[in-house]
Amino acid sequence: MTAGSGEARTVVVTGAASQVGFFLVPRLVAAGFRVTAVSRRPEAAATASFGQAWPGQGAARWVRADLEHPADDAAWSDGNAAWIHLGPLPLVPAVLARGGATAVRRVVAFGSTSRFTKAASTHPRERRIVADLEAGEEGLARGCSAHGVAWTLFRPTLIYGAGLDRNVMVIAGAIRRFRVFPLVGNGQGLRQPVHADDLAAACVSALDSPASDGRAYDLSGGEVLSYREMVSRIFAVAGIAPRLVPVPVGAVGFALWCLSRLPRYRDFNIEMARRMADDMVFPNDAAARDLGYRPRPFAPVVVPPS
Repeated sequence: MTAGSGEARTVVVTGAASQVGFFLVPRLVAAGFRVTAVSRRPEAAATASFGQAWPGQGAARWVRADLEHPADDAAWSDGNAAWIHLGPLPLVPAVLARGGATAVRRVVAFGSTSRFTKAASTHPRERRIVADLEAGEEGLARGCSAHGVAWTLFRPTLIYGAGLDRNVMVIAGAIRRFRVFPLVGNGQGLRQPVHADDLAAACVSALDSPASDGRAYDLSGGEVLSYREMVSRIFAVAGIAPRLVPVPVGAVGFALWCLSRLPRYRDFNIEMARRMADDMVFPNDAAARDLGYRPRPFAPVVVPPS
């Protein structure tokens, strides 16, 4: 879907230096939109991913701004007909409430299926994540309604695809370092990893889909596979023979606790180990109907070792 033959419509993308933004910004530019790409660290868009320059970097207007700071609103909000938010969901109602997006007539925002998969977690940080997602969804609907703004919410499953995630890339890093990967039980829990570019395509479709107004969609990948099979494919792409070792949940939990001492992995915890055996499957029929959503099967790509 394109911006049409007349004057190009403007779209602001916040959180643009993210893995979904990596694919979304060039998709919007190719579709004829004027793109304002917003990030707290726009220089991150100049950082290579898989040894390649960030696509679409020169075609978009990049702005340094932080949605948590009201003073930054003026840097990006004026003249934008649509807003695609790739950052934390609770920021959307906060920006709308302070009038920081007065020209916006449509919002596409991201929550997460973690709202459901972590609902039974006993870990305090994960319970806060669930509470924030629930409050963010409610605030999105309420804030957009109050300001006459159309909205669409996406809840993706496990995202991968640009070498910027902490899902596939963390597993790949562990495989390369230890040449073995621990599984709780047999790793039978089902997964649907979703490629970031498929999420980007859904964003572009939603901009011209009245059927998606006021709706939330679970966006899963195009293939259901076990956690064991998911890890085995990452082994294969890394060029290492799969070695998957069943271990007690406590042992994996302890390893994750040790990793959580590092700032980069501070949200790792034993609940992540326990969920290896849980099914996390979400139908995407509604998105297929309203957005033409056709996600690809799981085909991991990992950054080659330096």
